[in-house]
Amino acid sequence: MSTARARIQRSTKRLGELLIEAGVITSEQLESALEEQKTSGKRLAQIFIERGLLAKGEAGRWLAHQQGYEYVNLTSEPIDLRIARLLPEPFVRRLMALPIREEDQDLMVAMADPSDILALDEISRASGLRVAPIFTTEADLEWAFSQLFTVGMKVTKAAGAMTDKIEFVEHGTNGASNGDVEGSDVVILGTDESPPIIQIVDSILEGAIKDRATDIHFEPHMQDARVRYRIDGMLYDKASIPRLLYSAVVIRVKILASLDIAEHNKPQDGRISMRLKDREYDVRVGITSTAFGERVVMRLLDKTSVLVGLERLGLPPDQQKIVDAMVRKPHGMILVTGPTGSGKTTTLYSCLQRINETTKNIITIEDPVEYYLDGISQIPVRPRAGVTFATGLRSILRQDPDVVMVGEIRDVETAKIAVNAALTGHLVFSTLHTNDAAGSVVRLVDMGIEPYFISSSLVATIGQRLMRTLCPKCKEAYPIEPSLVGELGLEKDVKTKLYRPVGCKQCERTGYKGRFAVMEILRINDRIRELVLEHRPATAIHEAAIAGGMVSLVDAARAKVLNGTTSIEEFRRVIYLEDN
Repeated sequence: MSTARARIQRSTKRLGELLIEAGVITSEQLESALEEQKTSGKRLAQIFIERGLLAKGEAGRWLAHQQGYEYVNLTSEPIDLRIARLLPEPFVRRLMALPIREEDQDLMVAMADPSDILALDEISRASGLRVAPIFTTEADLEWAFSQLFTVGMKVTKAAGAMTDKIEFVEHGTNGASNGDVEGSDVVILGTDESPPIIQIVDSILEGAIKDRATDIHFEPHMQDARVRYRIDGMLYDKASIPRLLYSAVVIRVKILASLDIAEHNKPQDGRISMRLKDREYDVRVGITSTAFGERVVMRLLDKTSVLVGLERLGLPPDQQKIVDAMVRKPHGMILVTGPTGSGKTTTLYSCLQRINETTKNIITIEDPVEYYLDGISQIPVRPRAGVTFATGLRSILRQDPDVVMVGEIRDVETAKIAVNAALTGHLVFSTLHTNDAAGSVVRLVDMGIEPYFISSSLVATIGQRLMRTLCPKCKEAYPIEPSLVGELGLEKDVKTKLYRPVGCKQCERTGYKGRFAVMEILRINDRIRELVLEHRPATAIHEAAIAGGMVSLVDAARAKVLNGTTSIEEFRRVIYLEDN
């Protein structure tokens, strides 16, 4: 056996004694827990957690300290996928041990029992490397296994079954682009009898749907290609594809999306219509060339599950009431702003759903049509057929609409038509890519729209971001630290609790599940009209909106931290670091 013990100074004291010395528990609480342990057989740390005496996130650190090993939290530690898959899944599951990285020619292995000499010997012989054990919890290992060996296991298995001859299943396409990004209709079977390349792509798609992913990234590198899912706005490693097979996987995706399989240098965009377990999905495919091959990003849209509605956005009652009143205006323009992926389209759909009545004619022009809304006519942008936002909007205005939604205002022509429609008795919804609500007003001026027309047509602009929701099953309360009081805009002596992520099976050990919107709603009043006509900057407009009662994005997000919906870390990631 070749083992390098990743040890620190081991404590000679028991776990209970360490916790008493640190003031975490009392002697009476330890005695009571020991009595329960005699009858239940549970681990002492688990009893402390169940009784609320020890936080889940701290248990591993205390156990590692007591045993004299380094501690690693696998839910936050970067794991080298190549190293993690050195050993087969049944092997690491049996030993409850996972290789996570190489360090100074040692194989660092996270283990639930790093003192298990027999397990260390097996790992060393199987890997041919010197092993350095690190302590982690069983819960962390189970989470890591679920991340590494679901999709990853299927991909590895299919790759191992590859033969020299690769067979593809055609779906009425010769692999050439049809010109309008229409894609092909596909039923994902996911059977073991399918050819290996088909199994690989099917497994990745099915795994993404199961994990609630919005995007799939195929990223080619020197040795292999990494597969990552975007879940609740964050990217997570899921599998790796051997370099020798990666080009065949890309060809499979191109065939499904009706793209040109012979083109490897120019960017291509396509679409796959997919049915899985009686649900319909639209997959938007983008392919671009990189130094190590073609990079693929697939955006997943569930056509049969439209979870929209103002009440689902997570807005506080006062903001929901404001939006509800705005969308019932007979005419004018409402803009939703924010960066890509901030939920602008979902907010627009929610607004349309609120006013979707048989007495109204509602028509949209979108790129793409993300969800189908009953009772609403939706037109997809098709540039090759001459249907752009501008031409589509002109056509819509000849269809006697009451409400119009333009997926995005990208150019001056579209902006002018949208403003004119708002001035002539239509209610117009659209989006702009600006950082905040005030910036959208200035953006329209920069695009060449006369300030008079803006001040006359614009009802409101909404600045928006998406933040992750703390998992309600495992989020953990802790007293606010003095250093956070100023950051959250609180009084010095305030005593309150914040919440942080922990991780459980319910949330795949991420500590978060789902997202909600935070908004600043800038309603156009007389003062803001004056500022627009005076060509004043966005900062002046923002200040006037605050003076008029607008809740800023920063304050809206702070409120969600203080009421336990999200964490201070998420606040900093999405709002604070960006706006300060």
